[in-house]
Amino acid sequence: MKEKTIISSATLLTSLVAYWYAKAAGKDAAPLVMLGGFVGSLIGEGIADQVKKKEKK
Repeated sequence: MKEKTIISSATLLTSLVAYWYAKAAGKDAAPLVMLGGFVGSLIGEGIADQVKKKEKK
């Protein structure tokens, strides 16, 4: 369950950062938010894998 929380949090955070950037730059937010969410999910997966490996040791 902890892994899902990590992935969801990273996805939400990067999506919000992408949205904030799009609004500040005056660009269309939808593509940047989708890209930010994708990148965030990859980051979250990486962090969750590291946490899982550390817990096994």
